[in-house]
Amino acid sequence: MKNKKLTAVLLSSVMAVSTFAGFGTTASAEEKVPLTALFCSHPLTQDIEDMEWVAEVEDEAGVDVTWEQIRADWDQVKATRFASGDIPDILICATASTDFQTYKGLFLDLKDYISEELTPNIYAMFEEEPDTKVLATSGDGGMYSIPKFQGKWPSTNTVLFINQTWLDNVGKEVPTTLSELKDVLMAFKEQDANGNGDPNDEIPLDYNAYGGNMAWFNSAYSLTSLIGSMGIQTTGPINGGYFLEDNTVKFYATDERYKLFMEYLADLYANGLINSNAITNDYSAFQSLSRGNEAGDAVVGCVFGWEETDKFGNNLASQYVPVPALDYDIDCEPGTYDTRWRDDYSELNFADCRVVIKASCADPEAALRFVDRFYDQTHSVESLFGGITDGCIEQTGDNSYKVLPPQDPDTDPGTWKWTSTFADNGPMYIRRSTEIEMAEDMQNALRERETYADTLAKASTSDKYPRMFLKFSADDEAFLALTDANINNIVDNQWALWLTGDADIESTWDSYVESVNGAGLQDCLDIRQAAFDAYLESIQ
Repeated sequence: MKNKKLTAVLLSSVMAVSTFAGFGTTASAEEKVPLTALFCSHPLTQDIEDMEWVAEVEDEAGVDVTWEQIRADWDQVKATRFASGDIPDILICATASTDFQTYKGLFLDLKDYISEELTPNIYAMFEEEPDTKVLATSGDGGMYSIPKFQGKWPSTNTVLFINQTWLDNVGKEVPTTLSELKDVLMAFKEQDANGNGDPNDEIPLDYNAYGGNMAWFNSAYSLTSLIGSMGIQTTGPINGGYFLEDNTVKFYATDERYKLFMEYLADLYANGLINSNAITNDYSAFQSLSRGNEAGDAVVGCVFGWEETDKFGNNLASQYVPVPALDYDIDCEPGTYDTRWRDDYSELNFADCRVVIKASCADPEAALRFVDRFYDQTHSVESLFGGITDGCIEQTGDNSYKVLPPQDPDTDPGTWKWTSTFADNGPMYIRRSTEIEMAEDMQNALRERETYADTLAKASTSDKYPRMFLKFSADDEAFLALTDANINNIVDNQWALWLTGDADIESTWDSYVESVNGAGLQDCLDIRQAAFDAYLESIQ
């Protein structure tokens, strides 16, 4: 790769000499602008110096970048480096919005640099996807970072899968209500659904909610994904229980519907229908269990996941089908609540703070010119899926691309993406108009989510909580961080007690709600409501 990069430099030199020769001079190629950059990559990601497409980006921008690649423990050293000012010219996937308040003056305010002339691709993104400009704008009105937009990801992170082979074995159909789900799970438990002669090795329903603070809310594969059955529109797994209803910010973990929801789950648990180890199982155990036992038998009947081959492996994937959003029908008629499914479109397709530039950068225009090349149509696709010259994608037309199979036949497409390029951690603007023939795993993911299309279409601005687009003052940020941690500590301690029957929901509900309110919930709601109202004004 380094030889090819050298060749590109030499070719640039020849072209420059030819150009200047036309004016009767023998000047050599222009010097490249030296820059330094830091990229926080996935642990699997190969060295940036081995990505030919990145060398092409540097050549096009006329810069020579010295890279620092961080694969782990950045959060442990970030504060020290930021406090000392020991940072490179450009940082990619290395900052959070709170850093701009904490380290004032460290990062360049970009708002006067973004223009159709200097940064045509970023400028176009702001024009065509206005939410990206909202995302880039800080609470103080400055613009210290450039976000990303990868508009090809689906509208929900989560699919509820069920084993169709098991359904056939026990004579049941795919459930459409919560009552039907319980009925199916009971059949899985009692009828040796996997047919291996062992009536006790089936796990009717599994989930993942392990991983530290706010795991109950934060996991895309938590049982909370089912709360849409109660008419609560959730938007992303990391909103900490906040949701929007009729333009009003609410907290579903103190809503009466949450009480009904927990009573339903506790009933499933009491009947042995929910994996009792899921409370403590980490994500690795959660994934492994869905891949079956040593004999190759499926042992999980119903479970949340991203995509069938990722969740169940190639051997079992064909047994599973998506379950539609389930109506709540416990002691009421189906349709009593306006059934919803979690909408993750913003969480999956937008990300703030993708790129920042240090305020003392010697040549900020060269840095911005370089950054803007990542937002070019082709380079954006390469940032996400890998380079054309690296053999990861193929350009099939002026506006179309094809993701090629992994060069390593033993590697799945998702892992290959993270190994070969910047992947989801990269800066990019994947246009809605760009056509991409996805790898098999993404084709599966998009097909599976057709099950939720009509339900997701119900969501609107008035009930989609726009967490990442809300702006807060430094004081409000600090208050929310502390108060939400206290609130979530109460919620996280309680849900497991209710689920397992170690605490009675009816007798403890009022004291629980009082505790959450006493921790400062109303102040959090007021701050978020004001931020949401300001957001509405900004997009009108």
